[in-house]
This record gives sequence, structure tokens and C-alpha cells, in this order.
Amino acid sequence: MKTTYKFLNTFSLKNICLLKNSTHKKHSGFTLLELMVAISIFAIISLLAMGGLSQVLDTQAHTEKKMQSLTQFQMFFTIMSRELQQLSLRPIRDEYGAVIGSLSSETSEGIAGIEFTHQGRFTLGNSTSLQRVAYYLEDHQLIKKIWPVLDRVEDSQAIKRVVLKEIDELNFSFYQINASDTLAEQTNEAQINWQSSFEEDDKLVLRAIKVSLQSNHFGELYRVFEIVH
Repeated sequence: MKTTYKFLNTFSLKNICLLKNSTHKKHSGFTLLELMVAISIFAIISLLAMGGLSQVLDTQAHTEKKMQSLTQFQMFFTIMSRELQQLSLRPIRDEYGAVIGSLSSETSEGIAGIEFTHQGRFTLGNSTSLQRVAYYLEDHQLIKKIWPVLDRVEDSQAIKRVVLKEIDELNFSFYQINASDTLAEQTNEAQINWQSSFEEDDKLVLRAIKVSLQSNHFGELYRVFEIVH
């Protein structure tokens, strides 16, 4: 009887142990529903992260584009300043022999802009010579023309370069004074009267040129360049 009781107790203990192990093994993994929930959460977090990363990259690209455009504007104003500081009074002749003044408020083709002669072009032997250039607007692009010679012939071809893009407006204004004006009258900003065209007159002295640009990225930009005689 005692042997039978021991056997039953041993058998019962074994069954309990097996039941516990079976229960533990049953709950040691993940159900299909739990996996689907985890995958869904991971997918949502990934989409949010990708959206934020995409926005950061777009912002960075936009900033880099604006910085590049700003650098181009600064370079344009720097070149314009150097050329106007070296302004020359040398007139030229066009392809048909007509005389064009040293400075004009339109190009040789009659397009509104500016065309002038300046010093500072380097040649062989590190010497400098005169150069004729023009700036004007064409198809929302600021164009610069450079002529290889001053007095042109029929086959003279200008070099055409795109300086700036996405430009809506380009204006040149001229400040001229009477040669007989006093220094106080010349430097009185309240009396500055900007003219949209340049008048070539021996009685007038050009004191400053204002360049105004209307850009898609930066709005209105302008610089005033003093002309030193």
C-alpha cells in the first residue's frame, strides 16, 4: 500500500512538472497578432522618420541653393564695382562706323541696360587695355556681353555670358550734376535726382550709378557705385 502511494505521488509530481514545462513553452514566443502589431508600429515610426529626414534634406538643399545664388549676386556686384571704378571716356565705333559714347544707358542693339568702356583687361605681357562690355536683361537672365575689340567691324562677335538667373527686373539709374555745383551741393543726398537714362553732356558730371535687381529669391537688391573722375 505504501509502495502504491509513493508511486502515485511520484506520478502526480511528474505530471505537475510536465504541465508547468508545457505551459512555460506555450507562452515563450509571440503570437501572430503581437507580431503584426509590432510590425505596424515599426512601419509607422519608419514613415515618420523618413518624412522628417526628407524635410530636413529639402530644407538643406533649398538653403544651399539660396547661398549659391547669394554668392553669385555678390560676385556680380563686385565685378560691376571694379569695372565702373575703371570707367574710361573712350567712345567706340559700331559695325557701321557710327560713333557710340563711352557710356550708354542702352546696348548697341537698343536694349535697355548699360554699355560702357572700362580699363583693366589684362593682355599678353601683363599689360592692361580697354574693354567694351554691356549688361541687359533677356528671358529673366542677366546677360553680359564682352567685345574683343573696341572699334568693331562687320564680323565682330561679342562673347555672351549668363551672369544671373531668375531675374524679373534690371534697372540702371544715373546721378549727374552740373560741373559748376559746389561740393556741398554734390554730396547732399536729399538733392539726388536719379535719371533712368544717361545724358552725355560736357556740362554734366556723372557722380554715381545705381544698379537695381528684382530677384525671385531675394526680392529687390541694389547697389550704388560712386564714379571717381
